[in-house]
Amino acid sequence: MGDVRGWLEELRGIGMRPGLEVTAVLLARLGMPQLRFPSIHVAGSNGKGSCCVILANALSLSGRSCGMFSSPHLCFVEERIRIDGVPISPASFDAALGRVRKVALMEPVTLPSYYEATFLVAMLAFSEAGIDRAVIETGLGGRLDSTRLVYADICVLTEMALEHTDVLGDTLAEIAAEKAAIARPGATLVARWNYDADARKAIEDAVIDHGRAYWWRYDRAMGIRFNSANESHRPIPDFDGFDGWSTYQKEAARLAKLVLDIAHFHDAAKMVESAVHHTVWPGRMQWLEADGVPILLDSAHNPSGMEKVCEQMRIQMEGDAAPMPGVILLGCTPQADLVGFLHPLVELIVGGEVDHVVVTEPQKGRRKAVPASVVAAELEAQGVPAKVEQVPDPTEALARAVELAKGDPIQPVLAIGSIYLAGNLLNALGYDDSDSMTTLRPSPEKSYWT
Repeated sequence: MGDVRGWLEELRGIGMRPGLEVTAVLLARLGMPQLRFPSIHVAGSNGKGSCCVILANALSLSGRSCGMFSSPHLCFVEERIRIDGVPISPASFDAALGRVRKVALMEPVTLPSYYEATFLVAMLAFSEAGIDRAVIETGLGGRLDSTRLVYADICVLTEMALEHTDVLGDTLAEIAAEKAAIARPGATLVARWNYDADARKAIEDAVIDHGRAYWWRYDRAMGIRFNSANESHRPIPDFDGFDGWSTYQKEAARLAKLVLDIAHFHDAAKMVESAVHHTVWPGRMQWLEADGVPILLDSAHNPSGMEKVCEQMRIQMEGDAAPMPGVILLGCTPQADLVGFLHPLVELIVGGEVDHVVVTEPQKGRRKAVPASVVAAELEAQGVPAKVEQVPDPTEALARAVELAKGDPIQPVLAIGSIYLAGNLLNALGYDDSDSMTTLRPSPEKSYWT
């Protein structure tokens, strides 16, 4: 077969290439494997991975074989392709990749990008495994993302935020339009409510039949049809102490349950609570340990994601549900608004009297890290009272953060920022094998819910 992994690495040189043409050609040459199973297609800026993993695990627990495609990966490429929570084997990946390479080199030669190749491998793997259904996460945007070529009868839009403005547009409405393009005639759409009127209009304009589309009013814990949206300003219901705010895990679970109920998968909807309990979503509010020091790892990669995580931590700490971190380990990729990205974390540092911040530079990502010196300077410009250290190498930065956290008592480390930083730290901690990347576990030590 030759070195298919080497060929895959060579495809990185193509870079990011929005568009459906190449993937469409290669899917046709492969026999249209994406049409052999129905999919739930999920797009958004924040929470789409969380929603995907809960949807997939609930479907698996209800007795359906479910494949999930997500990107990027944290430690190894097979993570992108899971069946019932387990990454496919390297042998299965290589066999499918070999088929992709074979059809790509047919005349006329049609080379996929790295991302397109992994998506094609997923479609082959799911088809050959005979899955009942797939949950597919978009990579970037939606309109020109390869995943738009799947057969999806259910489409989901999670939270929208200003991100990738160089590709998706400068306004929330433009970004919403790109992502809402995953809506398909005849398919059901469930979209998270957005308070930006232009963004809402962009989403509504993407849907032909408003009777088959629903707003998920997360702040009111209810679903409302698009054609009944004029009724959406009713008071927040007072039940179970719900006040309109929730952790993003619980929000993802509520959205997943609504999607499954709307799709008439009521048995799977009933499994959502169990799915969350048995879900471990690596790199997302994940508790780990290094040399006796607790580490909370999260991939808050944009301003709205950072705000959500910091607010969640603040509420949990005020309720004594979680300890305040004594050390922050931070690294990020380029931000359209670095000031806005760091501000929620600065407020957490000030309010929690955090003593130390270690700034590092995520490695091995598609985008080069923001220099530690730039992040440190912005933290200091925003008046961070903590001591800020720059340790560009993530492994060395982790060791320094752990060392600083070893006091009396030991204080937790919050490691936050780029998803690539999460991957670097998981590698450094030894959580980089298939078992560690399995998302559906019989008895997780600490579930994604907590």
